[in-house]
Amino acid sequence: MRDRGCHPGLDGVRGVAILLVLGQHAMTRPFIDGFVGVTVFFCLSGFLITTLLVRELQTGTIDVRGFYRRRAARLCPALVTVVAATTVVLLVSRGGLRTGQILAPAGAALTYTTSLFDWTGHVFATKDYFNYTWSLSVEEQFYLLWPFALLWGYRRSPRLFAALTVSLIAVTLALDLYLGLSRDVRFDQHEYFGTDTNALPILVGSLLAIVVHNHWLSRTMRYLASGATLAIVLLPVVAYRNDTGRPSLVIVAGTGLTLVLLIGVVMRPRSAVGSLLASAPLRWLGERSYSIYLWNVLVRIAILALLGHTVLGDIAWIAIFIVLAEASFRYVERPLRARLARRRGESGPAVLGLVEAGAPRVT
Repeated sequence: MRDRGCHPGLDGVRGVAILLVLGQHAMTRPFIDGFVGVTVFFCLSGFLITTLLVRELQTGTIDVRGFYRRRAARLCPALVTVVAATTVVLLVSRGGLRTGQILAPAGAALTYTTSLFDWTGHVFATKDYFNYTWSLSVEEQFYLLWPFALLWGYRRSPRLFAALTVSLIAVTLALDLYLGLSRDVRFDQHEYFGTDTNALPILVGSLLAIVVHNHWLSRTMRYLASGATLAIVLLPVVAYRNDTGRPSLVIVAGTGLTLVLLIGVVMRPRSAVGSLLASAPLRWLGERSYSIYLWNVLVRIAILALLGHTVLGDIAWIAIFIVLAEASFRYVERPLRARLARRRGESGPAVLGLVEAGAPRVT
């Protein structure tokens, strides 16, 4: 990362994350807590976005407008396409829903506010059709604030800013542990969808980026890197357990395992785990993970209605969302992103090749 600005193994981490999510969404549901995959995405997002912004600070400042423009070019085309397709499906099928009940969650998805409605218990009538966009909302809130935090704090004193980030991590960790350990097991909207409860993995990933960029704790990092194999084994174990009543504990466990996994990829890219994550299949999944994340839910709802919770349903579901995701990746995401880059005369830093939180790599 320090020398070349990219690492193929990070695409593989994204591939692992989307597999964990899909394990929960599958008709036969082999994973109960695929929510841990979202935690992996969040931690990776914090690491990569902070890497980009800290490198940009080396030039003296952050081009905030350029940053937001690149984010919009990367994320919006595919999201608008899927939201439009979902809206049409709902308007045609209706299912007892009024037009306003359909357009309201569609608008929330496009404005990245779904998580705020879910967090406060105002669940939309469309339920699963748009609810998956809550995770995109949490990340967008991070994108909105973090560049200004780095401009205000990191530019003045990297060490002091890192200490402040550690303090925020301690607060969010305490909150998650309190929510997970102090109450009877039950599903809590705030615990699952809250920006504050999901801040832990993003902040931990961001701190890791600062540590790696400044060459701090190299001996400790090398020691932790040896645990990457165990981390990649334990992530699906966490996803397999039924801890849906305590998502905050899943966040804590997933964050710790992802941190070790990222350290292993960055510090030992040629290790067995690094080579596995840099393999073609996982990189292919990682590059298309954003499209897969967006399309699989709409396809899942249709397949459940037709085939139910069956293995045949899984096969049909995978085949359809892979075709849709590949088409979206090739004919929507990449062309529109490249067109905007040409219009603005910019391609972004080299690290943008991997700085796509929860999304495929920019090529």
